[in-house]
Amino acid sequence: GKRPSEGGMDNERAPLVNGPTPGRGGRSINWPALRAKAHDMVEGTIDSPLEYTILLLILLNVVTFMVGTVVTDGEFDKDGHVCLASCVQLQDKYEFAFEAFELFSVVVFTVEYVLRIWSSLEFPRYAQMGPVKGRVAYALTFFCIVDLLSIAPYWLNMIGLLPEVNFTTAIRMFRLVRLLKADKYVNAFGLLGEVLSENGPLLLATSYYAFLMLILSSTLLYYTERDNPDLARYYQSIPEALFPTILMLTGEYPLVDFSPWGQVIASCIAVVAVAIFAVPTGVLGAGFVKAVERSRGMEFTVDA
Repeated sequence: GKRPSEGGMDNERAPLVNGPTPGRGGRSINWPALRAKAHDMVEGTIDSPLEYTILLLILLNVVTFMVGTVVTDGEFDKDGHVCLASCVQLQDKYEFAFEAFELFSVVVFTVEYVLRIWSSLEFPRYAQMGPVKGRVAYALTFFCIVDLLSIAPYWLNMIGLLPEVNFTTAIRMFRLVRLLKADKYVNAFGLLGEVLSENGPLLLATSYYAFLMLILSSTLLYYTERDNPDLARYYQSIPEALFPTILMLTGEYPLVDFSPWGQVIASCIAVVAVAIFAVPTGVLGAGFVKAVERSRGMEFTVDA
């Protein structure tokens, strides 16, 4: 399929700047062909085993990062929910397994990073800069910087130039942004931008009314509930009243022990909240249908 180009460039291949190089036994190594193959493996649409492996490894790294924070041993409170002292997390209890997986992941990500830098001359924009300047320019792009940040702390720590860090895997989560480079994801967000652009004024007006409702409701509930012994701690001030009111405007009611006047206000919020969210939901839904139909070359109609 058609591959997205870097920086909005067209999709033409860069001219071959290096020819075959003689190898052992008289055989020649076709470096341009190898570079083009490496480029196909690590760039463009997700269609190669390496790219699927990288994607799976990214997701596994995020999962292990989250699971590793689970506390398994320690001194807990009387309810057994909060660890107070001597807390042991899964990443501490099974340190060898986590470290081995970390090393494997960093090695794979490093190989991918090197291949991306080496094959970046397949982009005409960087090829015309020359082999050195072009690769440096590509290395300074956003996604390459994210890739470098995901592996550099580990290697710097290995050679003693950086103290022990616990945020390496957290940084690697930013690699999930690379999913956006796949053509189908970019197209989806293109549709979203089109819908938001077409319906911007109506969505802005709806947001303005929602903001007014939030301020008004928070203020009224502050005055009616600040002396309510059951809810006073949530309404000590108008800023503190914003959070529970936001939840109420989204249809959630974490608080129910309102005073009589508070019940009246909460009932009004429940009715108005439906309109506040129903209008933009309908607008976005209809906008997406129109955008999809236009992308297929079909006319959007609404039957009476």
